Amino acid sequence: MRTRSAAAATAVVTVALVVGAFGLLMVLHGSIVRAAQSTAAVRAEDVAAELVADGSVTSGLNLNPTAGEDEAHVQLLAAGQLVAASSTADQPTADVPDALAPGQVVDLAGTGPTVGVALGVGGVDGVDTVVVWQSYASGQEAVLDVVQALALGVPVLVALVGVTTYLLTGRALRPVEAIRRRSEQISEADDEARIDVPRSGDEIEALARTLNGMLERLHAAHASQLQFVADASHELRSPLAALRAELDVAERSSTNDWGRTARVVRSSGDRMQRLVEDLLVLTRAEERSATDRSGAVDLDAVVEEVGFGLLVPEGLSVRVDTAPVQVPGSADELHRAVLNLAENASRHARAHVRLTVREAGGSAVVHVDDDGPGIPVGAREEIFARFSRLDTGRARDTGGTGLGLAIVRGIAAAHGGEVHVGDSELGGARFTLTIPTGTEHARAARSGPSVPPPVTT
Repeated sequence: MRTRSAAAATAVVTVALVVGAFGLLMVLHGSIVRAAQSTAAVRAEDVAAELVADGSVTSGLNLNPTAGEDEAHVQLLAAGQLVAASSTADQPTADVPDALAPGQVVDLAGTGPTVGVALGVGGVDGVDTVVVWQSYASGQEAVLDVVQALALGVPVLVALVGVTTYLLTGRALRPVEAIRRRSEQISEADDEARIDVPRSGDEIEALARTLNGMLERLHAAHASQLQFVADASHELRSPLAALRAELDVAERSSTNDWGRTARVVRSSGDRMQRLVEDLLVLTRAEERSATDRSGAVDLDAVVEEVGFGLLVPEGLSVRVDTAPVQVPGSADELHRAVLNLAENASRHARAHVRLTVREAGGSAVVHVDDDGPGIPVGAREEIFARFSRLDTGRARDTGGTGLGLAIVRGIAAAHGGEVHVGDSELGGARFTLTIPTGTEHARAARSGPSVPPPVTT
């Protein structure tokens, strides 16, 4: 990158200097020619004034060339023929009128760069034109001096720009190289290490902070993964231990109660199956690209299906109150989310569970209420963590796998929504699941809200 930056800067500066130098020489040369032409015009006017004053060519007329390096030579013409001239200007003059285009450079008898000015005069016997040839050799030499200076200075300046750009680019990239080296040193075993943030207040500091933020997220994800594996191992250990213990008892028992053993094995196997299934659902929910969530889902139909099919203890009433609302997403995942909330409510309710769905503010809002003991304020975020149980003394077979609410949160996040818990007017907890309806899906066209009677089992 340093070499490319230096090469690019050198190329740009070279082009700019060459174009600038060429323009400078053109302007300088034009200025010198115009100055010589102006001097020649003044000299021609002076000679013409003397001729007009005398009325003829007299011996007193001064035609001698001007002193100095840039001489001015005078010719007096009559009908294109030379009448008189300064001592060195007696060359043929037949083509003089054609050679005097304004600003034209001519070579007068080998005297170097010269401009000529012709001025017509009247009232003078034997003379009708005054021609003055003005040399600008000194100006031309000055131009050549500038050319030589540019020929030496431009390469030096270009080289200086290239070297300076190379060094400054290297200095500017030094923090980037330090970040790269530090990134290489960070290993999986030292995932808490971070990149030193330079206090430069520029993009380099922003880059370092961004990389540190990425490392923080990776560290959190890694820690969460390790915790997840540890929790899953712990949860699987209990049914496996129960299986092993029951088989050991059956092996040593003289009665050989295989029916009891089968029930224990089946119960432990069912628990492990539920746990594995929940782990799979949670993984798919958190992997947002794993499932197509672009279809239109009638969320009210999902809530009705869950409410009417919910298996609840005897004496527990389940009320379903819906309004037509459609959301983009996966019907299976949304069914699982509502089912988990409903099952959680039925496990803790005393007598009543209520499921409602409405559309509000561009989102579908599902409320699941119960009249149970509720959720303490300090635990309302903790309950959505994996393998979280508020009642640690509760039997594991009645308490679920500890992944139900984590699955709900994962599904809600995958659909761009959220879930939270608060107090219910029934006296227990209210879980609220919010899913954006999306502008691309039309609202389901139905005659009105469906309010079935309470279901009591």
